[in-house]
Amino acid sequence: MKKLLILAMMALFTTALFTACGAGDTDMVFGWWGNPTRNEQTTAVLNLFMEEHDGVFVEELQAGWGDYWPMLRTLAPAGDLPDVIQMDWSTLLEFRENDLLVDLLPMFNDGRISTANIPQTVVEGGRMGAGIYAIPIGMNATAMVYNATLLVQLGLSAPRNITLQQFIDLSREIYELSGVRTNWAFNDPANQMEIHLRAQGVVMLEANGMGGTPANYEEFFQTIALGIEEGWHIRPEDMAGRDGTAQDPLVYPPNMDNPNLRTWNSPVWSNMIVALSDAAPDGTMLAMTTYPSTNPTVSNFGRASMFLSITTQSENVDDAAALIDFWLNDIRPHQIMMAERGVIPNTEIANIIYPALPVLNQVQSEFVSWMGDNSTPVNPPRPEGSAEIIDELVRITELVALGQLTPQQAATDFFNFGNSRLN
Repeated sequence: MKKLLILAMMALFTTALFTACGAGDTDMVFGWWGNPTRNEQTTAVLNLFMEEHDGVFVEELQAGWGDYWPMLRTLAPAGDLPDVIQMDWSTLLEFRENDLLVDLLPMFNDGRISTANIPQTVVEGGRMGAGIYAIPIGMNATAMVYNATLLVQLGLSAPRNITLQQFIDLSREIYELSGVRTNWAFNDPANQMEIHLRAQGVVMLEANGMGGTPANYEEFFQTIALGIEEGWHIRPEDMAGRDGTAQDPLVYPPNMDNPNLRTWNSPVWSNMIVALSDAAPDGTMLAMTTYPSTNPTVSNFGRASMFLSITTQSENVDDAAALIDFWLNDIRPHQIMMAERGVIPNTEIANIIYPALPVLNQVQSEFVSWMGDNSTPVNPPRPEGSAEIIDELVRITELVALGQLTPQQAATDFFNFGNSRLN
């Protein structure tokens, strides 16, 4: 039944990738969101695991970020979730409260999943109440990746802990000198909004409603409206049809000769610098700075990322645990992935791997380490119902960029919508 439903899901989510190479005594399914670089690496890791575990066959279920979560939410009611799923901090509470995740703590205690070389603070990143329902395979931080080659050519620089005003001024200068625009609205506006609110001591999505007042949200929309009005922010029609890392306007404009279709930056996560660099034109050097904020150090946050969880719908819990243990504690998966999913949490493996990491992975590792001293703790996991609110934020953000909604009205509408779903 699980295979049949997953195959049916392929017709609904066309970006998903399903790979089957044969069958063994045990069939498992591993699900993740990814990009071309991550997908290739993950297949290699799973093939290595199967070579080491005779009789275990792992099916692959992959989609882009935007399709991955609707896919899981469709599979869950039928009892056909993958055995192991890549889980995000933002959805952890939702899946736990719906009793979809297995408590991993007994497996840590009996050694099925070893955490001997993983700092306890990292292990605790997946704790929900008395149990631990996810274990991270990477550490990450919010990061604005930018075209360092372009900035050097223009005689400009992007400081760390960049303030919102510095960001606006820099975006204006880049546009005036080159015609290359800024992307602040069209990746994951929820992250930018979180950063904006954290500077004010506000948590966007609380268990019982939206944090703060509409006034706390307005400046975020004002920045977008200002950029569109002055020309330095990329327009929504120039983002239409772009999907995934390979088509990010930082690295892939449809017309390389038209600077208006390019952006100098991309607000993402620190580990994304590798995939973006792989997609960038030859000779383009990328670098990272922080998300702009009125109070950067308070706004900045790093967190465990790319959690792995075992679902309560798995019929192969012990093999699923063996896969997670292999991923965490065998050096060979990390020799394949080279920290693409974030800074390696296993300290013993990290100490061996890091000197051999490519330059960009070393840049990422240094940035995440620096962020640890220049940030405040991450917000609590988002409550159930957050996905619909984030979708509404995306819609409202686009309306502001199109000039169809004022920043003040956008802030009020978004605040009221969120409260209607959380109260």
